[in-house]
Amino acid sequence: MPEMAASGILAWDGDALPAPPPPTAPTLDWEPPRGGTKVRALVDAAQPHREGFDLGRFANWLRDADVLDQAPIELPGATVTLPYGTRIIRRFNDIVERAGEQAGFEEYDYPMLVPDSVLEPTRALLPLKGSLLYAGSDDDWDADRRRMVLTPTGEGAVYTHWAKTVRSRSDLPILAYRKARYFRPARAGRSVFRAIESQDIYEFQACYPDRSTARQGFARAIDMARHVGKALHVPVLWSTRPPWTNNTQVSETTIGGDVPLPHGATLQVGCLYDQGRRFSSLYGVGFREGGEQVHTHHVTAALTRRLVLTHLMLGMDSDGEMLLHPDLAPVQVAITLTGSAPDERADAERLVARLAALGVRCDLRADGDRRSVGSLHRRWRRQGVPLRIYLQPRRDPQDRTRAVVVRADTREEAVLLPDRLEDLADLLPAALAEVGTGYRRRAWSFAQRQCRPADATTVRSVLAERAVAVAPLTATEAAVATVAHWKLGEVLGFRRAPEPAACIVTGRPTTTVAYISPRT
Repeated sequence: MPEMAASGILAWDGDALPAPPPPTAPTLDWEPPRGGTKVRALVDAAQPHREGFDLGRFANWLRDADVLDQAPIELPGATVTLPYGTRIIRRFNDIVERAGEQAGFEEYDYPMLVPDSVLEPTRALLPLKGSLLYAGSDDDWDADRRRMVLTPTGEGAVYTHWAKTVRSRSDLPILAYRKARYFRPARAGRSVFRAIESQDIYEFQACYPDRSTARQGFARAIDMARHVGKALHVPVLWSTRPPWTNNTQVSETTIGGDVPLPHGATLQVGCLYDQGRRFSSLYGVGFREGGEQVHTHHVTAALTRRLVLTHLMLGMDSDGEMLLHPDLAPVQVAITLTGSAPDERADAERLVARLAALGVRCDLRADGDRRSVGSLHRRWRRQGVPLRIYLQPRRDPQDRTRAVVVRADTREEAVLLPDRLEDLADLLPAALAEVGTGYRRRAWSFAQRQCRPADATTVRSVLAERAVAVAPLTATEAAVATVAHWKLGEVLGFRRAPEPAACIVTGRPTTTVAYISPRT
C-alpha cells in the first residue's frame, strides 16, 4: 500500500502535544497542610512501575475508594461498580450524552442478544471465529445450536434495523447513540481495562446518503469525541491509525484516542471509523434512486469508561488517594458540622442551598461526633472530593463559625471566619476552579513530560525510558514495520506536521508525525 493520503490524517493543532494550563492566582489564603507533608502525585514519581505501581494496585485503590471491586466475580476483568463509582459514571454519562446530543445524535437502545444470523454479513469483512460469546439454553447446548450471540459491538443489530427502515434519501441522515455493553472472549487476566463484559461504552452510529455528507459527519464526530476528552480533562492523543496494523477492511479511515499512563503504557479510550459503504452493501442498507440501488455511508464512534479510569489514575497520589476534577466529582464540596446547635445547622443548610443554586454539588453531614467526622473526611480524601470543609461550632453565641477549607490537590488549608456562614458561597466556586486547574496541571504536565519530541538519534532512548515518542515518520507500511522491528514500541497513529522534518527511518523529509507508544 502506498503512503497514507494526507487528507485522511489529522492535522497538527493545539491538542497534538499536551500542554498544562498556567497556575491560577490563589483564591483563598492557603496554608501548608498540617504536618507539612506535601502531596506526591503518582504521575510525579520518576518511574511508578519501579515503586510497585501496577494495574493490580490501581484496582485495589479503586476498591478502597468505593469505585470498583474486581475480587468477587471470577471472570477476566469482571467488576462490580460500587456506589461512589456509579455516581462518577453518572457524571460521565451526563457529559457524553450532552456532547452527543449537541452534535445531533439521538438516543436509541438495542438488544444485547441477537440471532447468530445478524452477525453473518460481518464475517465477510472480519474473521469472527473465537471472537463471539454465545448464549442459549441447555437444550441448545445439547443440540450444538448457536442460537444467540452476546453482541461484541452494535453494528450488526443497528444495521439490521436500518436495512428495514431506510427507504429513501428523505429518511437520512440517521444519527444514533446508545450506552452499550460489549461481550468479547478474554481468556486471562483481571485488568480493569480488559474484560469479557465491557461496560459503559457509548456507541455512536451515523447513516448518510452520500460520500460528501458522510465526510462532513465524520469531521463532526471527531470534533465531538475531542470535546468529550477535553470536558473530562483527560489528555487524549488523537491520531489517524496506520491501516497496516488495524482492521482496514472495516473502515476507510480510523481515528484513535490514546492516553499516556504512569506505568509507561498508553490506553485507547475512544475510536472513530469512516466505514464508507462496507457494511451497508453487506446488510442491504440503502434506497432506490434513479432506478439504481444506492447504499448508504456509515460513520461510527465509541467512547468508553476508560476515559473515567484514566482520569482517576492520572489524578491519584502515590498512596492511592484520588483527585477528581470538579466537573467529574459527584460531590464537589463536602461539609461537616459537629455538636451543632439548631441555629448553626440552619446556617450550614443555608450555605448549602446557596451553593446548590450556583450549581455546586454538596454533601452536608451535621450530626456526627468527632470520631465519625474524622472517618468521613478520611473517606472523602481518598475519594478525591475537591473541597472539604470542617465547620467548627461556636463556643459563644457572639462568635463566628470557624470554617477550615481543605483542597484536594495540595491538601492546603484556609481558615475562614465569615460574618455570615452562607457568604462562603461567594468564595467557594473560585476555589473549586482553582482545584480544577490543579487537576489539569497534574494530569497534563505528566502527559507533556511523557510525550517527547524525538528524532532519529533519540527515538530509541525515549522508548527505552517508557515514554511516548513524537517523531517525524513517513506514513508508509515499510516505515511502520521498521519501528515494530525495533521491538521497543508501536506506532499508534499519525498527525499531519506543520512543516517537513527528517523521517526517523528513511532520513528523507516527511510531513507526518507519529505517536510511538513504548512496549511495556
